[in-house]
Amino acid sequence: MPFVTPALLTVIGLTGVLAQIGAGLINAGIVVGLSYVAKALQPATKVETGIKTSIQLGGDQPRGCVFGECGIDGHFVYGNTANENNNLLQFVFAIGEGVHDDLTRIWVNGKARTLTLVEQTTWYKKFRVGGFVAKNGTPLLYVYFYFGFENQPACPELVEWAKPADRWTSNDRMAGISYVVVSAFYGEQAFDSGIPRFRFGIRGRRLYDWRKDSTNGGSGAHRWSDATTWEYSENPIVQLYNYQRGIHLGGDLVVGMGVPPVDLVLDRYTAAANACDEPVSTAEGSDANRYRCSTYVSADEEHGTVMERLLDSCIGSLYERVGAYAPIVGVAQSVLYTFTDTDLITDYPVSFAAKLGRADLVNEIHGQRVSPADQFGMVSYATRTDAAAVAADTEKRPIQVDFPQVTVDSQAQRMAQIQLNLARLQATATLTLGLSAIVLEPGDWVRWNSARRGDRTFIILSLVENTDETVTLNLREISAAAFGWDSGDELPAPATGGPSEGGGLADGVTGFSLSALTLTGDGGALTPAVRMFWTPINDPTVTAVLIQYRIVGTTNVLTARAEAVGAGELLVSAGLVANTAYEFQATIETAPARDTVWTAWTGITTGQQLAGGVVNDSITPAQMTAATRDLVVTLTQTALASVRASLAQLSLIVADVDAAGDLNKRELARSLTIQLGAAVASFNELITVAVGPESAIVTQLTELQASFEATTASLSASLGTETAARVSGDSALAVQITDLAATVGDIDATLSVTYVADVVPSGALAAYRIKATAEDAEGGLLIVAKSGGGGNYSEVWIDATRFLVTGPGASGTPVFLVDTSDPLSPVIVLNGAVVAPESITAGKLNVATLSAIVANLGEITAGVARSADNRLRIDFNNARIVISS
Repeated sequence: MPFVTPALLTVIGLTGVLAQIGAGLINAGIVVGLSYVAKALQPATKVETGIKTSIQLGGDQPRGCVFGECGIDGHFVYGNTANENNNLLQFVFAIGEGVHDDLTRIWVNGKARTLTLVEQTTWYKKFRVGGFVAKNGTPLLYVYFYFGFENQPACPELVEWAKPADRWTSNDRMAGISYVVVSAFYGEQAFDSGIPRFRFGIRGRRLYDWRKDSTNGGSGAHRWSDATTWEYSENPIVQLYNYQRGIHLGGDLVVGMGVPPVDLVLDRYTAAANACDEPVSTAEGSDANRYRCSTYVSADEEHGTVMERLLDSCIGSLYERVGAYAPIVGVAQSVLYTFTDTDLITDYPVSFAAKLGRADLVNEIHGQRVSPADQFGMVSYATRTDAAAVAADTEKRPIQVDFPQVTVDSQAQRMAQIQLNLARLQATATLTLGLSAIVLEPGDWVRWNSARRGDRTFIILSLVENTDETVTLNLREISAAAFGWDSGDELPAPATGGPSEGGGLADGVTGFSLSALTLTGDGGALTPAVRMFWTPINDPTVTAVLIQYRIVGTTNVLTARAEAVGAGELLVSAGLVANTAYEFQATIETAPARDTVWTAWTGITTGQQLAGGVVNDSITPAQMTAATRDLVVTLTQTALASVRASLAQLSLIVADVDAAGDLNKRELARSLTIQLGAAVASFNELITVAVGPESAIVTQLTELQASFEATTASLSASLGTETAARVSGDSALAVQITDLAATVGDIDATLSVTYVADVVPSGALAAYRIKATAEDAEGGLLIVAKSGGGGNYSEVWIDATRFLVTGPGASGTPVFLVDTSDPLSPVIVLNGAVVAPESITAGKLNVATLSAIVANLGEITAGVARSADNRLRIDFNNARIVISS
């Protein structure tokens, strides 16, 4: 029985393919200053893998090649059947331009198969593929791997079996192209599923390494002009150098940029390449190269995209130095320049921020990397979490960072940890130095030993040489400790496994479990949270894990969504009530959509919740009646959680607008800035409106800022307003936040006012919050009205060191005062001068002992009663009455 009929083969067969493979080179400008360090300040975005895991058909595919070890389905260029009954099947898959090193793995119909070398020549290797044998034991499947030399001959087997004979001749040498020839004889038991599908594991391009060229400052036989002297390399800087100089065939540039070698600062490339090759101990005790890169590079990609992918694999940056390019990789650098506050040029403003805004904080990084064992698909690496940062931030703030060019879990972990460390180094600055700083270049490390802002190390992201022989530097904080790592830091790699032949798609979440915890924030504030765990999902059709949770015995369901399905965990705190029994269930969201199943409801009891600043031995929930405890703990915390959730939607609204999707969006921006010496005043405004099929969104961001850099202190004042309104589906939300700030030197004062109106099917919320700070003193007010889950109620919260009520008749003294300035001796004062008659009656008093009562009738003490003029005395202790004149 044949694999395929000749008629079908006529449809899929290709001829003259070599002439049809176009260059497709896009002459995009080089992106200079690509900085992994700078990107650590921003949430990372998921990037596309450079690995080609889909078969390419047609003759107009762009040229490309493999760097490092990749999985590739190849570009199908030829098919043929021959022999009796067409039982010999031949396929040709182009791999890439130039000499590639080896074929290391093969999957047939999604199942890994063994490769046994049976023949090797200068031009190719021939392998027998395990698992495909005839009944008599004859092997049925072979593959040839042609290296890709420009002078390689045609594959003799393709020439011998070509039908008709001129379909593949001795002239079809695939000159300069690495390719795979599949040769399969049909066997009913071996190929019961018909034409097989293939994926190949390829050790990619042999590359020029100038460090191995004795004529170019190195030591060895490598020569740029002789590609036969080159060797396989996973070093990302070696790959970058070759890409920038360009991959040439027959004297023509086919992949890369064609940068002259004089524009590449060779000593910088050498230092960076050596750093990538440095051994780093792993948990298994073996040494591995610090940074390795595996990716497929296509000629139709923009140069900046390719270079960024290579640099990201070594936490690298590419800077321009005196008109040439120089890379720096992710290792600690030496501090080249130190300055103090007195070195700053006072004619230029100084911008300094010690910390990021809360929305930009990151304390956990998870993501995926490439797994050769899983057909070079993406699998999760071990999540990196900064426990101290989670405690400081009072919640987990994770981001997903994928490494589609990294095949080793330990390297992915190191890179994620370094980025996490860099993200916690939050200080940024822009300042100007004198002529002595003219020697500095982007990427250099400098030290600012400031009496006012601390002693910090920075990396120069960019600089400007001013006409007055000064240099303005754009800096961000860095530390040698951020790049520290030893084998003890490595976590066990998540379990993975190659998909089995004919494997199915996930229909739900497995391994679902819960863990209750309490987050500790500023002032000792405690917030209950629940962490959910599941078996990491590698199914590429799963787009999210969906969570539902509710108080046991109720029907009001809250929801959460985790897009990082490979992370295997999610932390939620929104809407949770302390010390309460909850139940959770989970399922998956898929694209395209299909039927999925929910897990069973899983129960858990939440932990403690407590507002910050509570004084020891003050009134505790245990001292309250059950009704009071329910009111304070349940209703109040539910309201606060609702307010926090509504405020969190402000960033989601902006994200909705940025994402646009199927929304129609328009923007209106205005700005005005004026500067005179060290004084700067600016106004910025951005109004965005967007509408979709069932939604409408409008946001307004306004910022007013004035600053002055005096000789004695930095002065600044700012006002910022974020306003947003959104209607979507069956919900409506309006939010406004106004922030005022004033700073003189190290002294600052801020005021924040927030308005929220939120309506969803389950209820409505209206809230007003104001918070004021002046140095270490702070106070606030919160007014909440809520309906729906938990009942209908309203609350007023006051956070202050002293709470006073004044009014007419107070005679300069507050009517009511609560003073907690001394937390060990709080004071409550009620001004008796304004107490209404009969407002406090005997019926309201319930005391264990009574020392004395003074009234117009005289005095009554324990055992004695006497008149006001002391003429009548009743002595109960001695049973006598005394009357005097």
